[in-house]
Amino acid sequence: MYNPEQPIFETQPDSTVKVSIGVEENPKSWWQTLFFAWQITLVDFTPFIWAGMFVSLAGLPDTVVPVMIKTCFLVMGIGTLIQTTIGNRLPIVQGPSSSVLTAMGGVTATYGFPAMWGAVLVGGALEAVIGFSRVLGRLRKFIPPVVTGSVVATIGFVACKIAAGWIFSSHEPVFLILAAVAFLFALFLKFKGKGLLSQGFVLISVLVIGVVISSIVGIFDWGKVFAEDWFALPTIFPFRNFEGIPSAAGSPVVFTFAAILAGFTGYIGSIFESIGDYAATCAVCDQVYRVKHINKGIFAEGLGCMCSGLLGALPVTSYTQNIGILAATGVASRRVTRVAAVMFLIYGLSPKLAMLLACIPRPIVGAVFLISASMIMFSGIDVVISETRDVRGNLIAGTTLGLGVMMPVFFSTTGAEWAATFDPFLKMFVNNNIFIAVVSGVLLNILLNMILKERKATGTPAQSA
Repeated sequence: MYNPEQPIFETQPDSTVKVSIGVEENPKSWWQTLFFAWQITLVDFTPFIWAGMFVSLAGLPDTVVPVMIKTCFLVMGIGTLIQTTIGNRLPIVQGPSSSVLTAMGGVTATYGFPAMWGAVLVGGALEAVIGFSRVLGRLRKFIPPVVTGSVVATIGFVACKIAAGWIFSSHEPVFLILAAVAFLFALFLKFKGKGLLSQGFVLISVLVIGVVISSIVGIFDWGKVFAEDWFALPTIFPFRNFEGIPSAAGSPVVFTFAAILAGFTGYIGSIFESIGDYAATCAVCDQVYRVKHINKGIFAEGLGCMCSGLLGALPVTSYTQNIGILAATGVASRRVTRVAAVMFLIYGLSPKLAMLLACIPRPIVGAVFLISASMIMFSGIDVVISETRDVRGNLIAGTTLGLGVMMPVFFSTTGAEWAATFDPFLKMFVNNNIFIAVVSGVLLNILLNMILKERKATGTPAQSA
């Protein structure tokens, strides 16, 4: 019988993260709520990165980028409200999925922009059906703590990779110096500050170094901020008849089976990522990971992706960066996450505010986020260490981490030419860290703990003569 409250694990994994404000709790005042919510949004503004990446993969003109940036913020707000209201109700931020956008970039380049939006809508609907069907929750026995811990650690490695990429995105000395200053300032606030100074170290560091100091040294581009409008209403299918895209003329959506199939490979990767992200969120929020978190979470993500297709945004999934904020600050309040969702809506409706965030030098944000990312990584390692007490568990954890971290490195460097010959699904598999970690961990767990499990001795020992 289906029991939504059934824990995924028989024994709740330990976590080194100390929660200061729980999921069901609220900050003492509204201004503290706004403070913590704004801090979340300052880390989760990677729509600016993913929109540009998608345009490059799809071979679209750069004029698509600013429109897609605004629509992505809008759907981040909608998706997060759906997740925290009718979804799994964990403090999870929804944001553009790198797995899905990679698949959709190839779909757009091959089948055109309207076919891509058809794939987004159908893929979102299928994801919602999968979540509603409850089939994922029944697979909990295949995801023991050793697998989840390995996946969480892999997520931490990916987050560190993102942070490092932001830090060194500019080679100019002034950016690297400010990144180092931001990192040290954040550490000082985290470990020497009291109360809000410690809990809000991310926001304070980013604002002080990223806006104030950057403006003083002349690297913050206020011109781009002033050039944007304060308010702009969203539209349904904003890329219909979009200038510079011949395939956008006429119908805004085309349903092509091949495009839908190719695009759904990205959704598969996104679902696996989310299962790991839900586990990581529960771990850092001191919540028991339950069956309902998987089923309701994937259902809500599917609804969010359908909104993406209508509003012209990239499909959304749970955001790793937000888990880092939860781990670093200890603020896991659902109310804070909902207020952050409203802020994302405001960014989507106000191009000027969205551009203000985009103009904060990325090396500074990366330096501060590196602290959060490292805490995610060790949180996963801590679960593995606390749960792994035999050779089988060590082998599962070690192989999962090794493949999850290093396989994409190989296929993006030495094996890049070989990977270029793969079909879309296999290409996604070898380049997606989280997808690799989840699949590897689950298969190794089935092989070692189910198929090749040790047989218990039967009978009684023979009596000596």
